[in-house]
Amino acid sequence: MSCSACAGRIERSLQSAHGVYDVAVNFGNSVAAVSFDPSKTDKCELIRIIEKAGYSTIEGDPETIARAEAEESRRMKRDLMVAVLFTVPLFLLAMADMFAGIPWLSDERPLLAMIELLICVPVIYAGRRFYIRGFPALFAGNPSMDSLVALGTSASFLYALWNTAMLLIGQPADGLTYESAAMIITLVSVGKYLEARSKIKTDSAVRALMKLQPDTATVIREGVEIEVPISEVVKGDRLSVKPGDRIPADGKIISGTSSVNESMLTGESMPSPKTEGDDVFAGTVNGTGGFLMEAFGTGSDTVLHQIISMIETAQGTKAPVARIADRVAGVFVPVVIITAVAACAVWILSGESLGFSLTVLISVLVISCPCALGLATPMAITVGTGMAADRGILFKNASALERAADIDTVVLDKTGTITMGSPEVTGAVSRKDRGRLIAMAASVESGSEHPIASAVVSYAGKEGITIPGHSGFSSVTGGGARGTVEGKEVVIGSPKLMAEIGCDISEYRDDAESFASRAMTFFYVSEDGAPLGIIAVSDPVRPESGFAVSRIKANGAEVIMVTGDNKATADAVAREVGIDRVVSDAAPGDKLEVVKELQTEGRYVAVAGDGINDAPALAQSDLGLAVRNGTDIAMDSADVVMMTDDIRSIPASMELGKATMKNVKQNLFLAFIYNLVAIPVAAGALFLFGIGEVSMMPMISAAAMSASSLLVVTNALRLRGYAPESLSPA
Repeated sequence: MSCSACAGRIERSLQSAHGVYDVAVNFGNSVAAVSFDPSKTDKCELIRIIEKAGYSTIEGDPETIARAEAEESRRMKRDLMVAVLFTVPLFLLAMADMFAGIPWLSDERPLLAMIELLICVPVIYAGRRFYIRGFPALFAGNPSMDSLVALGTSASFLYALWNTAMLLIGQPADGLTYESAAMIITLVSVGKYLEARSKIKTDSAVRALMKLQPDTATVIREGVEIEVPISEVVKGDRLSVKPGDRIPADGKIISGTSSVNESMLTGESMPSPKTEGDDVFAGTVNGTGGFLMEAFGTGSDTVLHQIISMIETAQGTKAPVARIADRVAGVFVPVVIITAVAACAVWILSGESLGFSLTVLISVLVISCPCALGLATPMAITVGTGMAADRGILFKNASALERAADIDTVVLDKTGTITMGSPEVTGAVSRKDRGRLIAMAASVESGSEHPIASAVVSYAGKEGITIPGHSGFSSVTGGGARGTVEGKEVVIGSPKLMAEIGCDISEYRDDAESFASRAMTFFYVSEDGAPLGIIAVSDPVRPESGFAVSRIKANGAEVIMVTGDNKATADAVAREVGIDRVVSDAAPGDKLEVVKELQTEGRYVAVAGDGINDAPALAQSDLGLAVRNGTDIAMDSADVVMMTDDIRSIPASMELGKATMKNVKQNLFLAFIYNLVAIPVAAGALFLFGIGEVSMMPMISAAAMSASSLLVVTNALRLRGYAPESLSPA
């Protein structure tokens, strides 16, 4: 595609197909995203429609597409070299009158004209794509940038050809304009080639991820290590991963320990320690230890492939702001053609020569740039989504990136989002024997799978306390647990349970109040009916939560915490991280109602969560954010997936959205202003005041048109240097 008019033509062609629901053709990365009913049409029919519209498609795996794009780039380079090789001498010949002492160049005009014609023909051939694509699009009623170049250069070449014929039969003729046609083709080709190279750079995130998948894997087959192509690895294979290797598949370590660099997934530079039972992911880099793993995800089932797919999907969609440029681009080329013809007619009627008037027509056709308008949004979106992916933030579509810039309210879940999501023992008090308190509690809790039970057992291990065996374990629904340890009946539970068994816990009343004031959950332990002590458990606040909340506020949004925890616990956590508004004791459906109520107030709401109970609120919100360790349903309901549980990614996503939309607006401004100024100048506005040389205008116009597209692409690439303040090192 040469400009957004091409994208519009393909969209209209596909939308007319039976069974097609939605089409988004992205000029920035040449991707067509089509939603269709497979019972009514299929991919082959869609490809046939695209080809009938005058375009070709590339299919296959990422490597096949990359090879095809590389070949296209080489072809463009070959044609450009031919154009430059012949345009330079043609331009020098056109300046023949400036070369004193070489009479035949100026005196033998018919010979000079024939030489220029012969030199110009290879340049026209090198620019054949403009005619092959431009004229069919024009005749089909969907003119594009190629149509403008084809019309402009054809007018220039045919006018020069007419004058050549006049000279050959001895008739007077105006100046030759072969060099104008050649210079236009060459300069536009230079711009398109540089534009194509720059567009590849904007998609560097996806290309870098594609290279992370290793070509081979070491598989254990019948007890022997065999190196096989990565395509032959299947689920259930046992793989040997050596130090320094890239991990070939998603899997679980079954023996060995190491540390793994997962920066490609999470954006975190510090290696993550891995041991038996831990998950590892394709494309990440093993550290100094070797290990054996069992694959549970290969090929398209790996997280790496899902990330690539998500980025490509996001880059293939359109942000709402792109509709402005699309509407303008839809009528841009026809309006330019009408303007060019009108300007030519006005100059002829005003008494100017045909040569002058045709030069104005050519200049208007060539200087107009629908490319800049078409590139303004998709280039920034492509860079923005790739830049976010580098930092472990995956936007599912371009619309989500735009919405992230406008969020004014952020609703946060407490457990697993603001807090670590796993309880820890934070206090243990005994008037008798603290060590025995922990040992007895851990012994009974070792028979339970409850998270709090696991926290108690883990705490005993950290304290170096030996856990005795137990018998007769039973859980008390909503109350606690009981069991027999060393012949003693040990009961663990709430004040209500202690009262039921007749255990007096009054001596621990002050401790209980102290734990409650610090947002801790506590329970009592009794031994043969006598109080042994009190243990407090809490879900620790993430160390980065306070900073993340402050950055959300700095980005102009209010933070609201909605949690199912009691008011005392919720308020204590809110005070610690700086949240002013809290909704506590919330049932799963309450969070959804909070979001709806905020939206009725005209708020633009983002919701961050990690659980199934968050899914309805995530779906209802204007922007749903799910953390990577959340459930699949939460991720399916979200617009943004954060590959880490670091909630600084929440304000970072807002900052990335703002930076990208700012870049989009800059690009649109540059594109609109360029065309607003350039077209009147090319139409002869300056000549009314005696400024400028008309003969040079077509060449200047071609250079300006190419420069405008490159300016937009370069501005988009500048976005790659942006670093969200929320993720800056502390």
